[in-house]
Amino acid sequence: MTAADSGADYGYIIRVIQYLDRRHGLRFFIGSRDFDVLYRWWEKRIPEAIVRESLDRVVERGRRRSRLPRSLSSFSAEVRRGYDSFLALGVGETRPEPEDEHAGMKAFLAALPPELEFMRGDFAALFAKLQQGETPDATPLEEKLLARFAADGELNAKTAWFLNNLAPTLRRPEIERRYRLNFLSGRFAIPPWN
Repeated sequence: MTAADSGADYGYIIRVIQYLDRRHGLRFFIGSRDFDVLYRWWEKRIPEAIVRESLDRVVERGRRRSRLPRSLSSFSAEVRRGYDSFLALGVGETRPEPEDEHAGMKAFLAALPPELEFMRGDFAALFAKLQQGETPDATPLEEKLLARFAADGELNAKTAWFLNNLAPTLRRPEIERRYRLNFLSGRFAIPPWN
């Protein structure tokens, strides 16, 4: 696995965990079994939209029955059904390419949140390289973003909660870093750059 893959898998996993927290207020202790469930979803490249829809269905069923899920493995069957349906719908179809794959980046820069104005040039340079088909090193931009919000109370509290709910063997600096970046990307609607 390359370093880029590592960031992508952790990002996917953390976005799913954050979605359950933000959307449904569900927080689980993430042990190695739950981490493996999430990692398998990432390995299968199950689209996050399919995962979110499946999570929503399971939580809604649980609320109707007054029995909410207690671990991520509770969602496995529904995610598998959702993904199987998705694959069945797409058999033999060709999907049109998006008209402007960089529209999200352009819209973000046009409506840059005031809290990120100090990074306008950094984002513009990164997005320009992406538009030219390059794979730029986003590490300096990420480090600048993390440094600026290092003392952010909400970010620090959410990160502490997240780490406390991970099995000790999973509490690694790269996972914490990815969580912080995903949190800030969600807060400011920063489009993906990796």
